[in-house]
Amino acid sequence: MEFQDALRDIMYGSIAGAAGKVIEYPLDTIKVRLQTQPAHVFPTSWSCIKYTYAKEGLWKGFYQGLGSPVAGAALENAVLFVAFNRAQGFLKRQYGESLTPLSQTVFAGAFAGACASYVLTPVELVKCTLQVSNLSTSKTRHSKIGPTIKHIVQTRGISGLWQGQSSTFIRETAGGAVWFASYESVKRYLAQRRGPENTQNHTWELLTAGASAGVAFNASIFPADTIKSTAQTEHLGIIDATKRILVRSGPAGLYRGLGITLLRAAPANAIVFYTYETLSNL
Repeated sequence: MEFQDALRDIMYGSIAGAAGKVIEYPLDTIKVRLQTQPAHVFPTSWSCIKYTYAKEGLWKGFYQGLGSPVAGAALENAVLFVAFNRAQGFLKRQYGESLTPLSQTVFAGAFAGACASYVLTPVELVKCTLQVSNLSTSKTRHSKIGPTIKHIVQTRGISGLWQGQSSTFIRETAGGAVWFASYESVKRYLAQRRGPENTQNHTWELLTAGASAGVAFNASIFPADTIKSTAQTEHLGIIDATKRILVRSGPAGLYRGLGITLLRAAPANAIVFYTYETLSNL
């Protein structure tokens, strides 16, 4: 049963992650460009959207490199859900009632995020590289996943695919705890406000809980995400990437693109959790 449950988590998490990524990707492209370009290039999110559409069109501009993150989101969410459920089961067996349900969710979520970071780093490296490739002045500009991966491996070796792993690990560990805890807390609150005996959620409650989790996740870890994006697109370590952002844009630079990130996080994460819950309850 444990093995079958893990397989179901992998399957349902993959489908949910891929669905959420397709929805959020256009706005994610704008987010990455705002994070990695100086403020004078794109003063606002709207200026970045207009430039991208006018110069590059809809598909090439907003969906450049979609294949990598869709595959990555499927794998990431498979790892997230299977790691979270296994960790939560372990904590219940080992510690029982000595850990509150919320504490179990926080620790299991942090563990799941840490596991997912190792899958996510190479995927996001390729994604971010492709998302800003049309803005590059370099002669080496790739628009496809395969050549991009090949170029990274040739110039930096296999380990180069994990450029930005430290910042991704920090982001995902903290974010995983916030993501799962927010979802479970809001879901439980919305069910119990109809009566303490209620444990089943309506569709709108699952969507609201998922959207809340996405907003809470991105709002809590956004500076780490900005550092990660800069580290990956400019081939820097955490400290050098942080310095580059602060010199270029000041402390506010750590939050460039936050608004549009929260805007895309709500529907995408609502779909991720709703899809996973719906498939799990079939």
